[in-house]
Amino acid sequence: MAALKDPQHEKFASELAELKAPIEAYKLAGYVPDRGNANRLARKPHIRARVAELLNEAAEYADIRRVRVLVEIDRVGRANLADFFEKISLGKDETTGAEKFEIRLRDITTLPRQLTAAISALEWDEAGRPKLKLHDKNQANFTLLKHLGGLPEDNKPDLNIFNLLSVEDQRLVVSALEAFERGQKAISHAAESEPQPA
Repeated sequence: MAALKDPQHEKFASELAELKAPIEAYKLAGYVPDRGNANRLARKPHIRARVAELLNEAAEYADIRRVRVLVEIDRVGRANLADFFEKISLGKDETTGAEKFEIRLRDITTLPRQLTAAISALEWDEAGRPKLKLHDKNQANFTLLKHLGGLPEDNKPDLNIFNLLSVEDQRLVVSALEAFERGQKAISHAAESEPQPA
């Protein structure tokens, strides 16, 4: 759907999409304030369809990506080098009876995305052995804590981070925190179910 033909209707719909109350959106669209008329206009099918379209566009292109970034940072912070390797049994030593084994890099094409997101580089040495380098876990955890307001700043008054964020940003942070409380599966599910750009 393109912009509405009536410029006042388009302005009204765009203000509603910014989560304004109908009466406020009505005034901003240039109408004389009237709560009843504002509510009636807000219920019109073409206005509702346009608001839904504007909200979908905003979700696709706006700050929803912040949640994705938080998920990626969390994956780096949670990655464990041991998860990238596997122990291959080579049988028992005939002399001592002890188990012989070899440690090999797992096939990275079969690793889950939450692990591969933490890989910074993969190289091989002269003998053909893999050298795996992960992104800096400490930096990832520090960044996450700083973003979520978990690190106090020296000589700064205590501020509530939510006072500094827009309503939409507050919703995104709350959603991310709730996902963290539900655990890694919920975080992965939230990231994978995020709408992808066309």
